[in-house]
Amino acid sequence: MNVLVSLLQQFGSAVGPATGTVTCALYLVAFLRKWSRSRKSSHVLTVLKELGLKTETDVRTAVASWEMPAGFTEEHRKEMIGLLTNLVRGVRFHSTQGSPLSSFLRCEQLIDQLLQNIQPRRRAGEKVSDWELKRFLGMGSFGEVWMAVNPKHPDRRAFKFFTQPDASEWLDREGESLTAVLTRLTDCRNVIKYIDFFGAAQPYPYLVVEYVAGGSLEDWILSRPDDRVHLDTAEVIRGLAFGVAAAHRHHIYHRDLKPANVLLTQDADPVAKIADFGLSRVDERSENQSSVASQAVVVGTRMYHPPEASDPLEKRRPAQDDVFALGVIWYQVLTGKLERPPYDFVERLTKSGIDSHTVNMVSRCLAHPDRRYLSACELFDDLEVETPSEVWKVPEGCFDVGPIARAYLERAIC
Repeated sequence: MNVLVSLLQQFGSAVGPATGTVTCALYLVAFLRKWSRSRKSSHVLTVLKELGLKTETDVRTAVASWEMPAGFTEEHRKEMIGLLTNLVRGVRFHSTQGSPLSSFLRCEQLIDQLLQNIQPRRRAGEKVSDWELKRFLGMGSFGEVWMAVNPKHPDRRAFKFFTQPDASEWLDREGESLTAVLTRLTDCRNVIKYIDFFGAAQPYPYLVVEYVAGGSLEDWILSRPDDRVHLDTAEVIRGLAFGVAAAHRHHIYHRDLKPANVLLTQDADPVAKIADFGLSRVDERSENQSSVASQAVVVGTRMYHPPEASDPLEKRRPAQDDVFALGVIWYQVLTGKLERPPYDFVERLTKSGIDSHTVNMVSRCLAHPDRRYLSACELFDDLEVETPSEVWKVPEGCFDVGPIARAYLERAIC
């Protein structure tokens, strides 16, 4: 049985009829705490792992067919969609922090942390200046994101509220990075447009950005192939490289590139836009000079970190960290799997029919720092080289010398 359907059935049986004015959140939090403590950790981990592979579409489908207990209304159904979507995203975030659902998830604190983050602080219908919050979009770095409308403006916007306890301290420290993104990347087609920043707003500081309605690249990867919108994956990667290259030219380093932070427009040919620069940093030194020491706690999402990030004494170029993350995203888009590239990723991509030029570029993104692209600018330059429209297959028993010849020519030209 579908894990979402099963949980909803158990939830309905456990809570019984609702009386008075209630919210799903109170019922759901109490139910999940009791449910997790009454089962073996192995069973809880299995359920969480399955939840982490579900999309918002899966949640909506399951909740739409849910037979609600007596006293629940259609408003409760809408609320449940938001709550379960946040739960799914929260589980997925922890899954990508290391090996899927590692031992950290065995702690009761993990369940408590997940449940604390499923209910937003703001409410639909609340006003922020002349804008009305209409739909909760999910949790982001240090806060929650809402879609808002204004009768005086034809376009919808997204409001990101910094609601976490340490958000103010983080804004004091990292406000320069947000200001840099706000002022330097406004004209980049593949970077979400930052409209305004209200760092002193009460009760929560907030950021206003353009609203992108096509969902995230992560949702696209996790969707069933038959449910996916048509996506020119080569153009998506080219757009991401273009956006990151624009940031690198302005000495802005994202540091948390992942499919969840790539939004897709609803155009016939969706455009990929890089979002959530909340962990970015600005370094005005040239890329050849710019390097930072790894720290015990590395920012970003572990699945997209390069291997050298685990060494606290290793010096790293932040641009190369972004390039490595792009390589992981590229592999995930090509394979349709939300996983870290395995050791034999080159063989897997080649067997699946990916041309050698593309495989070579993915390899350079994921290579040792000495062989990795220095920045997304170099990667974008390689992407501009025309890829053969037809894949030439290496005859059986022969060795593909294409990557070697290309590397030789690149050095000869330079």
